[in-house]
Amino acid sequence: MAKCSICNSRKGKRKCKAADSFICSSCCGETRSNEKCDGCSFYIESEQKRNYSNVPRYPVNKVANDLELQDNADVVESAICQFDEELNRTINDNIALRLTELLLDRYYFNDKEIKFKTKLEENGFDLINKAIQKEINVLSVQDPAKLIGTIYHSIKRHTKGNREYIEFIHQHVGIRIGKGIRAIPDFISKSK
Repeated sequence: MAKCSICNSRKGKRKCKAADSFICSSCCGETRSNEKCDGCSFYIESEQKRNYSNVPRYPVNKVANDLELQDNADVVESAICQFDEELNRTINDNIALRLTELLLDRYYFNDKEIKFKTKLEENGFDLINKAIQKEINVLSVQDPAKLIGTIYHSIKRHTKGNREYIEFIHQHVGIRIGKGIRAIPDFISKSK
């Protein structure tokens, strides 16, 4: 087997569309781009293996002690609650996790075009993304990604695979009616 045509040190095992020769998996990963790799099976495979757990996030104690961060996190979590309400409280934590991954694709990985697997994903993404664009305009470009990364980890921390996270945010965040105003129906019915 021939050596990689890029690094010339490892075996070239992958046929590269862009280089029109065989390259090693390491060079394949380092030189990928949407423009030159669109349609390549190795490029699609790499998108599916994004490590969302390594996305930067705020420490839990920082969010707990920063009212502005809490308010911005509430925007996202409230939109998730709203999406769940619109679907008669039928989404589960895996859907919430997938929606945050799609948001990270946009805000952290800077994907220009988001690839949805279902119409449900597209609708959820659109609702949450509109809330972010409308109400979190004071943050820098990196901060929305860090905020979404924090929410991603919150979902992972709370879920047991069902609706644990969704129920938690319904109870503590609710649906945002306006800046600083939320409707928490479960709270009202429990206090009577």
